[in-house]
Amino acid sequence: MKKIVWLAAGALLLGSLAGCGNTYERIETTAGRTEAESQAQAGAAESTSAAEKASKEENSMTSSDTMTSDTFAPKESGQSDAQPASADASSEDSAGQSALGKTAADGTEAQGAAADAASLPFADVAGWEFYFSSGAGAWYTALDIHADGTFDGHYQDADMGDTGEGYSNGTLYYCDFSGKFTAPEKVNETTYVFRIESINYPYGIGEEINTEEQIHYIYTEAYGLDGAKDLYLYLPESRVADLPEDYVNWVHWDVQGDTLGFYGLYNEAQGEGFSSNLYAEYASVYDRIAAEIAATEEQAAELNAELQKAATQADMNEISGQLYQVWDDTLNVIWGIMKTNLNPELMDQLTVEERTWITGKEAAVKAAGDEYKGGSLQSMVMNSKAAELTRERAYALAEYAKFD
Repeated sequence: MKKIVWLAAGALLLGSLAGCGNTYERIETTAGRTEAESQAQAGAAESTSAAEKASKEENSMTSSDTMTSDTFAPKESGQSDAQPASADASSEDSAGQSALGKTAADGTEAQGAAADAASLPFADVAGWEFYFSSGAGAWYTALDIHADGTFDGHYQDADMGDTGEGYSNGTLYYCDFSGKFTAPEKVNETTYVFRIESINYPYGIGEEINTEEQIHYIYTEAYGLDGAKDLYLYLPESRVADLPEDYVNWVHWDVQGDTLGFYGLYNEAQGEGFSSNLYAEYASVYDRIAAEIAATEEQAAELNAELQKAATQADMNEISGQLYQVWDDTLNVIWGIMKTNLNPELMDQLTVEERTWITGKEAAVKAAGDEYKGGSLQSMVMNSKAAELTRERAYALAEYAKFD
């Protein structure tokens, strides 16, 4: 199972330099996603004070010295007609209506008990991090939900190839966000439903800024929460066969067995799904990184087995691309763990080293492909070389975390 184990509490800004700068094109691999077109929900965002905004701007600018990997690609539509096997949770006559909506026969004490029952799912997921990504490492959304129903998180997507005057280090589609969910309503024994009561962004959607780090920021919505209406929370005991197909397609790498095994979050309107991980369960930074690498090794073994059985060169090209993607994703996650937890002096040193490594990786991948330029093997050779070098780098970074 691909466990997302990195810590992202509070106002996240995880620089993901580790896998950035892939200038070659993956041949015969699937495209990414189109840029979100929906606008910020009218009237939903609460304004922050000038002092709060200044503080957030300072944090954003000082923490974004690194970039993620791969070229920003259009977001696929992904909307689904699939419905959870449940009654309409917003109906007052629904059998799964929230305890908050029930009339308390014995006054405020019962009302308080009902409120506690309704908020229980949020209390249970506090300490879990929700993660939404293609698995390719180019983009991700990280979300933390707190016991009182408030939430905060971070989204970013980098395009190192999109450069120009004043932004020689590329373009970053980006946002930090925070807000509050409505009280959850119980749909069935393993499912709750709620909506976004408010969501706040420190910058205007579509705002563009060039920074001293030569990065062009384009501020956007939180992908995964964009256009949301009903949000479904699935408990770990949820039967995978009962969940919407669109949701399962997003999180299938994380699923083992017939039940979900983690808390799931599903944006029904957009067909977008989050998996989650209890990030507090690991004793050290190195333990979290080691667990991430071990999980990726399991995925890589499955893909290598598929690669050996592939009947056509096109299949080999596709599978080798997936193999590189899972290691590239892991490298970005490892960088995020280290950026958040290791001392700044070490991270400054590693940032310089990482840029040198990226340049060397790019050159090695290109050289490997040039031997088969124009041939059917070129894509597989380039993807395989990129996967090999990225895997090696993941283990090298883990060693730094061991001794910090």
